[in-house]
Amino acid sequence: MAKTKIDVSRRNFLKKSAALGLGAVVGPSIYRDVFAASNDRITIYHTSVADSINPYNQSSSPIYGNWQHVIEPLVEFDYAKKGWIGVLAESWEVRENRWVFKLKKGIKFHNGATLTSKDVVFSIEKMRDIKGGSLQAPNFRDVTEILTPDDQTVIFVTKQPLAVFLDRLRNRFIVSKVAGDKYGDQLYQNLVGTGPYKFVSFQRGGNLVFTRNDDYWGSKAAIKEVIFRKVTEDGARLAALESGQADFINNVPIHEVARLQRHPRIRVERIKGLSMYFLMMNVAHKPFDSKLVRQAVNYCVDAAAIVKNIFDGIAYPNQGPVGLEVVGADPKLKPYPHDPNRAKELLAQAGYAQGCDVRLYYSAGTYPKDREVCQVVAAQMVKGGFRVELISQEYALHWGPEGVNGGKLPFYYENRGSLTDADTIYDQYFRTGTTKRTNYNNPEFDKIIEEEQRTYDPKKRVALLQQAGKIIMEEALMVPLYNLADIYGLSKNLAWKIRPDEKVLSWDMKIIS
Repeated sequence: MAKTKIDVSRRNFLKKSAALGLGAVVGPSIYRDVFAASNDRITIYHTSVADSINPYNQSSSPIYGNWQHVIEPLVEFDYAKKGWIGVLAESWEVRENRWVFKLKKGIKFHNGATLTSKDVVFSIEKMRDIKGGSLQAPNFRDVTEILTPDDQTVIFVTKQPLAVFLDRLRNRFIVSKVAGDKYGDQLYQNLVGTGPYKFVSFQRGGNLVFTRNDDYWGSKAAIKEVIFRKVTEDGARLAALESGQADFINNVPIHEVARLQRHPRIRVERIKGLSMYFLMMNVAHKPFDSKLVRQAVNYCVDAAAIVKNIFDGIAYPNQGPVGLEVVGADPKLKPYPHDPNRAKELLAQAGYAQGCDVRLYYSAGTYPKDREVCQVVAAQMVKGGFRVELISQEYALHWGPEGVNGGKLPFYYENRGSLTDADTIYDQYFRTGTTKRTNYNNPEFDKIIEEEQRTYDPKKRVALLQQAGKIIMEEALMVPLYNLADIYGLSKNLAWKIRPDEKVLSWDMKIIS
């Protein structure tokens, strides 16, 4: 009888797994007690999971974390050491406008091929392929040439000295040229990297499945198989964690923390995140081509009230374009005061004495309390003379060429994850020609950014970045909001090395007794 019960249970589990698109990894090795994470398999319910099979069609920190299981970068920022460390790169040095990288020897791809400088060049060509769907091409716009004098050396030649180049290489992952030559247009469906996990399957809007690379060049992961499921509804993630369907979830609602902490099989962990939230305005669209209107928006929004009433005070308001812990932040900057009457005056001066109609775009379920935040922002703006229509979009549409990155959204709620240097957001959003996210064009601002990027002296760079931040605030190009605490729920027997950049990396997990 016991055997029959186990068989029935397993049959039901297999049916359920097949329905979820997990058939590729379901096998005897992953049958387990659903109430505890296991070395055989963990299931992660996450609000942000890759929407594209193309790993370069991404520019979101959590999704970078997905693909980093399989493909790896040359360098990575170590938050504990507060500095850059090599991953595939053994060492690097800068010589004026040349960055010279030496690759680690003996690293193998999942197909057995040895990592060489040719793989780096091949991968960067894919990242530069805008027509092929890459969103990462701007990171290499200053690179004029890539030299490969031997299999272990890669030299990036830039237009001018580029002090921020290591930051540009963050999350730029390397794929196998041998696999590219073999699979051609089907490369991403047969993704081959050097990472601690191998790619198994992808389901758009649903699941990513990885299996451990037992021949990994570094430390072997403890968990054999990893499943990421995209679940944007808070209630669904919580129910899955409490029932044992999920071993790990992100974006635990603040009001649920105390209750989850009393659960006998669940642990809650949190950290001040590097992800910065803001409202951004695109000056190519009316009415945001008017500085007066942009200033009026800033006077309307009360970030401190949002932090207090929506996030129970567990968030960190920003007084300038970036948080104070970011390189280039200016502690002297102050946010616009909350003053709806002043907003009405400015709208009248801009020709909107009878009120101003705007649409606020966001992607519901992508970020904590995003729907509630946008509803409060809309209510605050109404008091300042705006009429606000809220429009929620699927993240792939919201962020892609028909949305933010295509310059199609006039006004939107977004975040920037893993932010350690102000240049990242200043360059990506406000420098002329980098992207269409704001379509801002200011030669004075561009000149400052160009100068700080070629300045290796840290103090001089910070001073220049602070000048740029002052322009952003004076021009009212955005509404800085806050950094949130990243809050995770996980099985009590699952140990994990928490990070401030929203990445959930399974090789940093192990089962504890």
